[in-house]
Amino acid sequence: MPPPLLTRPATSLLLLAGIFFFNFFARIFFAPLLPELELRLGLNHGQAGLFFLFISCGYFAALLSSNLVSARLGHKKTILVSITGIILSLALISTTPSSLFFRPSFFLLGASAGLYLPSAVATISFLFPSHQMGRAFGVHELAPNLAFVAAPLYVALLLPHFGWQQVILLLLPLLLATGILYAVVGKDFNQKTTPPTLEIYTALFSTRSFWLMVLLFSVGIASTLGIYSVLPTYLVSVHGFDEQQTNLLIAATRVPTVLAALAGGFLADRFGKRRAMGLVLAGSGLATILLGQNIAIVRVAIWLQPIIAVCFFPAGFAVLSQIGPPRSRSIVVSLTIPLAFVIGGGLVPAIITRLADHGLFGAAISGTGLLILLSSLLTIQLRT
Repeated sequence: MPPPLLTRPATSLLLLAGIFFFNFFARIFFAPLLPELELRLGLNHGQAGLFFLFISCGYFAALLSSNLVSARLGHKKTILVSITGIILSLALISTTPSSLFFRPSFFLLGASAGLYLPSAVATISFLFPSHQMGRAFGVHELAPNLAFVAAPLYVALLLPHFGWQQVILLLLPLLLATGILYAVVGKDFNQKTTPPTLEIYTALFSTRSFWLMVLLFSVGIASTLGIYSVLPTYLVSVHGFDEQQTNLLIAATRVPTVLAALAGGFLADRFGKRRAMGLVLAGSGLATILLGQNIAIVRVAIWLQPIIAVCFFPAGFAVLSQIGPPRSRSIVVSLTIPLAFVIGGGLVPAIITRLADHGLFGAAISGTGLLILLSSLLTIQLRT
């Protein structure tokens, strides 16, 4: 007899993808809000860009400690704690009296979101065999790519009619409904993480593939989240775009990435994970270089760059999920992703916006593209 619908691996995967969508959305919709926050709070580019660094630092801290949480609670309860924390942190951000109090609130947002991914990766690795892993993570990666489309569209549609605080608060009922649905329907696999030990850390830190994946995920995140975080401000301040026009354009350019993420998973399974990662990083690096050029080139690159960049993650997570024994795979994720997220999702946008205050916005983006391009050579050293 076939298993009930709600316990089938595909259904569980789609439910996780839905949770990941709101997890990711809650972090990135501040990018299209950034010009408005600068205007209302009197911030310069560098000050506003630091918000992403605080999110990254919180994400870093939570991922490092996520195994202690999942070892005690199990993966399902850890994901529920993550959703609850995101709701609370967004409520705090929308009610803080000044930008000074934003920093701990953004840190809490990153910390709450950071608990999710190790438990999700461990769950998916239990659900699907190795030969289907690329496609499974391709489906899971639909979530951030849909969020990249929805976030600027959400802001563009609501900001003309509501204040930025109300734009944040309107998201909370959706997050709450998602958490309740997962609590009721989500499959509990009764799997708990192996508590981290010095022996596990020593084995991972002495593995070359682990450090290569830290570097590769850093540039992979820089090419997607890092560039996305600064792109609205770049288009408004450097190329004179209107805020609403910018958000609608960025949303439109992310629509093709939904299919691109699925294609990335099939390419990884068909041609090999290492080759797929190298080609994607080379292509996204070149496209990112073009983003920093004149407006005629930017109008083409803004469509091309995200389509290529998102193809990195299905292959990347498939490789990452196979490092170490099954019960310690979430530990691998919790060590790799925090470092990569702080570098690619925090330091990169912070450095770009700091350079932007000195008139080097385009040059900073092109320089990031050059680093991404050169990093493609690191995939030669991977053994997959």
